[in-house]
Amino acid sequence: MKRAHLNIGLLVIVAGLGVAVWFGQKKAEEKKPPLTSVEKAAVTSIAIEHPGSPAIRLAKQNGVWMLTAPVQAETDPFEVNALVGLADTGVQQTLAAVDLKELGLAPARYRITLNEHSIDFGGEEPLKYRRYVLVDGKQIELIDDPGSAAFDADYSDLVAKNLLPASADITRIAAPGLSIEKTAGGVWLSPDHPQARPEQLLAVITAWKNAKALFNAAIDPEDAKAEPVTLTLSDGRTLGFNIVSRDPQLVLSRADLGVRYTLSKADIDMLLKLGTPAPAAKTQTP
Repeated sequence: MKRAHLNIGLLVIVAGLGVAVWFGQKKAEEKKPPLTSVEKAAVTSIAIEHPGSPAIRLAKQNGVWMLTAPVQAETDPFEVNALVGLADTGVQQTLAAVDLKELGLAPARYRITLNEHSIDFGGEEPLKYRRYVLVDGKQIELIDDPGSAAFDADYSDLVAKNLLPASADITRIAAPGLSIEKTAGGVWLSPDHPQARPEQLLAVITAWKNAKALFNAAIDPEDAKAEPVTLTLSDGRTLGFNIVSRDPQLVLSRADLGVRYTLSKADIDMLLKLGTPAPAAKTQTP
C-alpha cells in the first residue's frame, strides 16, 4: 500500500513538472516582437504631439527625467515609465499595406516620438479594442491600447506629484493666517503666532517639503482668484501656490506650471495650521 501511494505521488510530481514546462514554453511562444528597435534604457528624449496643443517634451538629464516643454518641471516616474515602456511594447499583429485613413492614421490622432522613432496613434480595432499605430511612417502595427493619462494632450499628469523639488530648502512661508520664517541664526519664528514652539513651526516646514498630491490636473483660470501661499527658498526662488479648495479635499494650484494638485483633506492641518504642541515633560521631585 505504501509503495502504491509513493508511485501515485511521483506521478503527481511528474505531471506537475510537465504542466510547468508546457506553460513555460507557451509563455515563450506568446512573447511578442517589440514595437521599436530601441531599448527602454536607451530612451533619452520623448515628444508628445497632439493636433492643436503645444508639444510636450521630456529629456533624461543625468539619469533623471525632466519635463522641458511647455514648462520645465520634475516628472512623475510612474507616468514617464508608461511612455518609455512604449519602446518595447508587444506587437499583436503587423498589417500589410491598407488605407491609413480607414485606420484613423491619416491624419493620426497624435504622435509620440522616442528618440528618433515616431509612433503615430490611430483608431481602435473593434474586436479586442487594440490600437492601430504607424511606426516611423512605414510599418502599421496593432498593439494593446496603453490607456495611460501620460499620453494625453494635458501634461499635468507628467509633473511630479511632490509639491516641492527634492532639493528645496525653505526659509519662509506666507500663508493665510500663518507666516513662518527662519532668522539669520537659523531659528524658526512666526510673526502671527509669537508663542509657537519651534517644533510646531518645524512640523509645518517639514510637511511642505514632504507634501505629495494624490493626483494632478490642468489649472483653471479661476484659480488666480484663490488665496495665495508663497514659499521662499534659500536660493532666492519663490514658489507661488493658490488654495483653490479646502473641502472635500485640499486643492492647490501653481500658475507657473499650470498644474492643480489635489491632496488629502488631512493635509490642511499639516500645511496650513499649527499643530497642537506636545505636553511638556513632567519633572519629578525627589
